[in-house]
Amino acid sequence: MKNNKQLILILFSFTCFATSPVTTWSEDDGLRVDSSIDNGVVYVEVESLIEAPHELIWEVLTDYNRLAEYIPGMHSSRVLRYEEQTAFVEQHGVSELLFFKIPIDVVVKTIEFKPYSISIELVSGNLDYLSGGYHLTQIGDEDLWVLSWSGFLDPSLPIPNFIAERFIRNNIKSQFLGIISQIEKEKRRSGNYAESEN
Repeated sequence: MKNNKQLILILFSFTCFATSPVTTWSEDDGLRVDSSIDNGVVYVEVESLIEAPHELIWEVLTDYNRLAEYIPGMHSSRVLRYEEQTAFVEQHGVSELLFFKIPIDVVVKTIEFKPYSISIELVSGNLDYLSGGYHLTQIGDEDLWVLSWSGFLDPSLPIPNFIAERFIRNNIKSQFLGIISQIEKEKRRSGNYAESEN
């Protein structure tokens, strides 16, 4: 009987761990990250405060043919075609999970609603579901923005929910940091916001 109670407690603990929403704020990289999972579909929201010209931020987000240069794990990204404000983009890469490397091969459509949002939807590939996008919110000053990514993703992996959630969460966070890093790099390259020596 005692063993049964211990087993029930362990299973209950794992269930709570697997289904409870997770929120973290990292002072090191300035990101707020939320995640949760429901019926195998992972929801992730990540945001950061950025000081940069809007056009520069938008250019980095929509430079689809160069995304693989600065997004970790992405090996290639190329535009297949444009239909007005919609770009169809083929992307290939690898996501790492513990000791495993999981290939990601997708075609997505990105719909640009300039100047504030970009919607991303799965067209085809080895993911079961992907729907999300970027959003920009201006904060007071002309060049101060909150950049966020939020979306739902079903990785179609035969792994427990709590592992899937953390796997997707960590990969989205890593990709978002790649975007932020590129914005900062382009900002320095353009000569804007050069560090003062005073």
